[in-house]
This record gives sequence, structure tokens and C-alpha cells, in this order.
Amino acid sequence: MRLFIAEKPSLARAIAEQLPGNAVKGSGYIQVGADIVSWCYGHLLELAPPEHYNPAWRNWGVAVQHLPYPIRQFELLPKKESEEQLRTLLALLQDADSVVHAGDPDREGQMLVDEVLELAGWQGRTERL
Repeated sequence: MRLFIAEKPSLARAIAEQLPGNAVKGSGYIQVGADIVSWCYGHLLELAPPEHYNPAWRNWGVAVQHLPYPIRQFELLPKKESEEQLRTLLALLQDADSVVHAGDPDREGQMLVDEVLELAGWQGRTERL
């Protein structure tokens, strides 16, 4: 299955309308023939808060002696409002043969989809729309 990942639902609908076949809407995706079109809602992931790395950093405004944080590699965590869509994308990626990256044509659009692919450990064929 070829999986298109759009940056937002409106772009996903526009892509699905251009694919040959009948569109069937699922939960968080649109299937058109053997292809599936899904989407992000902007960033599905966000930087982990300071207390994720060290519970003592929860009150950083009071405990300024902890600044700057000695973090070498920042972690991304699912945003609460986007967890369901992220789960949908991760499940679809498990069955995908290839991915068509359809983020907006700018650095942010590239990063939005790349973050999901990296989280999923995607190593398969990827094309850019």
C-alpha cells in the first residue's frame, strides 16, 4: 500500500480527489483504491517538558540554579490533542510499502512529516510530493 502523508486534512482531501478510484473515509485517513491518504494536524509531536528529563526541573522558574539544562538530545512526545491521529499514522506505516511525503514545500512542512517517519522508525521507500 502506498501511504500519502499530508500536512493537514484539507491537503489530504485534495490529494485523495486526484487519485483514481472511489474514496472511502476511515478514521484519520481516506482510502482510494490501494492508496491511503492520511494527515498531520501541524506538529503531532512537541518537545518534552523539562520535568521529563529530571523531576526537579518541574519548577524551573523558582529553581533557576538548574539553568541552563544539560540536555544533549531533546526528545519529542505526542501532543495530547493529536495522539489519536499519531496512532493512526503509526499503524498505517506498519502496513505501508512506500510513503509519499506531502508536507508543505517549506522547512516546517518537511519537518512535520519527517518527525512522524522518524518516530515510526520508517526505513522504506519515501517520495516527496
